[in-house]
Amino acid sequence: MINKVILLGRLGKDPLIKHLDNGRVVANLTLATNDYYTKDGQRLESTEWHNLELWDNHAKMAESYLKKGNIIYVEGKIRTDKYTDAEGIEKQIKKIRVLQMQMMSGLNRNDEGEQHSRGYNSDGDAGHKSHHTVQEERSNDEGSQDSSDVNDDLPF
Repeated sequence: MINKVILLGRLGKDPLIKHLDNGRVVANLTLATNDYYTKDGQRLESTEWHNLELWDNHAKMAESYLKKGNIIYVEGKIRTDKYTDAEGIEKQIKKIRVLQMQMMSGLNRNDEGEQHSRGYNSDGDAGHKSHHTVQEERSNDEGSQDSSDVNDDLPF
């Protein structure tokens, strides 16, 4: 059986970070993905919101580098959390437990206008540039990309 989710979207708000007593760190994010379709000759947009959960090194990276509006690529798995609300009603919430994450180069910019791509594998470690992981360190030369390489046709 396979439980795998791949999403590319924009953060709806800054990460909510919790430092737990046992030393672990958890980050909760909301990610918007858009779908475009045509109905009666009119182009319409549908937005889906996804709850993301990142743990430990991923959460620390989110705390350091992610903010509202960033576009990120994530891979993970669906988890269902059950809880009882204040009125005693049992409820469920679906979350994506993120195993790999990458900030999209050329779509996110730092304050100096430089473009960076940053990704983390399931261990939260930064790796070499590849489809799944890229460098962690910021520098003037590494991680930047010529803006002519950016695909401006993304739907979000």
